[in-house]
Amino acid sequence: MLEHRFYGDSQPFDDWSMDNLRYLSSEQALADLAYFISSINTNNVEVMVVGGSYPGAMSAWFRAMYPHIAAGSWASSAVVNPIVDF
Repeated sequence: MLEHRFYGDSQPFDDWSMDNLRYLSSEQALADLAYFISSINTNNVEVMVVGGSYPGAMSAWFRAMYPHIAAGSWASSAVVNPIVDF
């Protein structure tokens, strides 16, 4: 399991200024995951990403954005098309 930056102990900066919070995005989290998987997958085994709810959405988005890294995705209860303004 990989921790999302800015949550738990994964604090990339000393403060939560607006300038630093620009890195708190799903795109950055997906890039972090791509880097992590690529770094540890030295034997090029097939990888499946899994998640439920927000992590499920991240799983589906990851597979769409990084098909060369993830062979598949299981996205349970994932909101993959969020609506910003009802």
